[in-house]
Amino acid sequence: MTEPFAPHADARDPHDPTGPHGAFGPGEGPVRAPAALPAVGERLGVWRVSAALFDCASGTWYRVEHGLAAAQTGLALVYRHEADAQAVLMRFAEDSEALARFDHPAYGAPLDSGLSPAGLPYLIVPPMDGAPLLRVAMALPLKRRMQLLLDLIEMLDLAHDQGLVLHELDPGTLWLSPAQQLHWLGQGLAPADSQAPAALVRAAEPLAATRQRAGARPDAHGETYALGRLLGLLVNGRLPRREGAEDTGLDEVEPGATPVASLQSWLSLTAAQRESLDQLLDRAMMDGRSFTDRQLLAQAVRDWIAVEPAPATAPASGGAPLGAAGPAALPPPPPLEDDEPSTTTLPAASIAERVAGIALVLALAAVVLWMLLRR
Repeated sequence: MTEPFAPHADARDPHDPTGPHGAFGPGEGPVRAPAALPAVGERLGVWRVSAALFDCASGTWYRVEHGLAAAQTGLALVYRHEADAQAVLMRFAEDSEALARFDHPAYGAPLDSGLSPAGLPYLIVPPMDGAPLLRVAMALPLKRRMQLLLDLIEMLDLAHDQGLVLHELDPGTLWLSPAQQLHWLGQGLAPADSQAPAALVRAAEPLAATRQRAGARPDAHGETYALGRLLGLLVNGRLPRREGAEDTGLDEVEPGATPVASLQSWLSLTAAQRESLDQLLDRAMMDGRSFTDRQLLAQAVRDWIAVEPAPATAPASGGAPLGAAGPAALPPPPPLEDDEPSTTTLPAASIAERVAGIALVLALAAVVLWMLLRR
């Protein structure tokens, strides 16, 4: 899988007002030094950092060992924004017991939380192999990337059955295992009746609906909107910049999820595929009204993945327009790069049949020529 890396010395958001290029320029006022990231061997509560792993928009992932039980290991996400402390610590205190009861092999409930020696909030989750999803997803075929969203929605279906709802969708807490299985770590879920603060961690805000960013409780609209935005990240490696977000840093791209990484699969699509996929993404990410719940979005994605093109000689389909109700109205795209190419071939003619055909043509030409000469 992806090799571990040494985290950047300054991994803060470029728009963070506490940074060297924030509210105060050179000579204009005090500059607050960034909080130091943990070093290998440093303590996070009862946990000891054993290795630095990956950077993501949320912060930095580390491998940790329990200080009192050496055999117990885990992963630690140390958030880069001190302002995330309320969302992380208060929600852990309120919701961790309920999340621990959600028994799903692909979900890693939080085990512990606290503040690093430098004051950064951290969250401990069960250990696993792999890497944050968006660091490695662009190496997968497009249809497989879209299937990952369906995998997440299936997990949400089971969570809803157990009284949990989507509180926030932080892409950095989604991991891909070496077997290409999606895993979800941390506090993205919450009990439907949670009394924890509605605050979001900063890395989840680009995927959150306006009402939820303003402090509203999770609902079906916000859930579907976040899932649609994640679909855009999986397809394009980036999100469309929202109006008014140019100077906020809210649309920061996840490390590794670059538009260039998705260019090859995009160029492999036909014009019809690109148009239908653009229409699907517009409906999923922009208006927030086309898909009123996650099941409608999931069906639209399934339809786009599954449909086969009409034969080349067949007339264009007269299906319903895209704006019609129901995801089945999406125009069928041609097959993607991982579809099996057609191997149908016409039977070859024998040599004798070819010779007989040539002779017949010559004979007809001779008759026509003789008749013209007689005239």
